[in-house]
Amino acid sequence: MDNADDAFKDAFYDHLQGELNNTPRHDVILLLGDFNEQVDRDLQGLEHVIGPFGTATQTIENGNRLINFCAANGMSIGNTFYQHKDIHKKTWRHPDGRVSNEIDYVCIAKRWRSSLLDVKVHRGADVGSDHHLLIAKFRLRLKRLP
Repeated sequence: MDNADDAFKDAFYDHLQGELNNTPRHDVILLLGDFNEQVDRDLQGLEHVIGPFGTATQTIENGNRLINFCAANGMSIGNTFYQHKDIHKKTWRHPDGRVSNEIDYVCIAKRWRSSLLDVKVHRGADVGSDHHLLIAKFRLRLKRLP
């Protein structure tokens, strides 16, 4: 979405908000996507949204949109809560091979964050893209019905 105009970006997040509003509150909410956004790991007051292990040192415009969306909806950006080497965090690589960034994210409702066990990049997967495969490990414990 980095080249899209503001109206398109706003429409995307409005549509996403509408879908979230129509989702039952008891459902497990996971939001996964290529947001083409970098989020700063050192934003004060947003520690519940962004963990200490993101790779960006500054937030670009689209990143603010994702951060604000997650904050408004009680979500956390899961990638930023797990410590890994940069090669296991950066999800996109420029075709020239010199630039890579963490721009794909797994967001989860704070209520379910303890069920998200890990998020990391698997570089060996041939996915036919300039993005690496992002793997999220998730554990859900269900209660037996009486």
